[in-house]
Amino acid sequence: MMNGTSLLTRAGLSALALVAFASASQAQASSQDQVAAIKTAMGENAAAQRKYVWVETSEVAYKGDVKSTTTSSCQYLAGANQPKCTQTSAPPEEKKQRGVVRRSIKDSKVEGMKEYMDSVKTLVGEYVPTKQELISAAQGRGDVAVATNPSDGTMKLTISNYLQKGDAVIITVNEATHQVAHVAVNTWLNDPGATVTLDVSFTTIASGVSFASKKVLTASAKEIAVTISDANFALAAQ
Repeated sequence: MMNGTSLLTRAGLSALALVAFASASQAQASSQDQVAAIKTAMGENAAAQRKYVWVETSEVAYKGDVKSTTTSSCQYLAGANQPKCTQTSAPPEEKKQRGVVRRSIKDSKVEGMKEYMDSVKTLVGEYVPTKQELISAAQGRGDVAVATNPSDGTMKLTISNYLQKGDAVIITVNEATHQVAHVAVNTWLNDPGATVTLDVSFTTIASGVSFASKKVLTASAKEIAVTISDANFALAAQ
């Protein structure tokens, strides 16, 4: 027969288990609420961005040497998921190359680099801006983790296997406003070994709308780095 002490011990353990279960359930609910609030804030901010125009400066570097710099005027067009950017800077002057063979080799390399960067930019466009439906899908798989940092008032949302197996998107937001402060993307193109990373810093303008002010894209396999800086945000003419 079980004595009174054993019964009390079992009751105490059961109570502790219930408390632990309740705490875990509350933590999970709180995490889900936080993710929902972040997605809502991101959606509202994305909608507000569509009313603006801005200037984009792109700098392409190969093996550490800057090969080209261009400026463009950007804005969202009705129904478009990505902003339309129209180049405003004059194209760089072509340096004369001696010999048909040398010119052909150069043209082939430039075209190959351009095609690769077009593929990289298309891939990155799937990550930034971050899509709410892909975050929700990752939540359903258990691939979303939330961590707060009380020291600076930020919250970090880590999304694993966001678009491709083994990739990761890390979103840092202001815990009070849920505005995005930083995004880091680790992914790959064509081959898991062909790493592509993206580091995005954000700025909030006077109206309260947040924009990606600097994006640094690095394609390690090709030793290519692209730095995109956005500025001069203004309401588009109606």
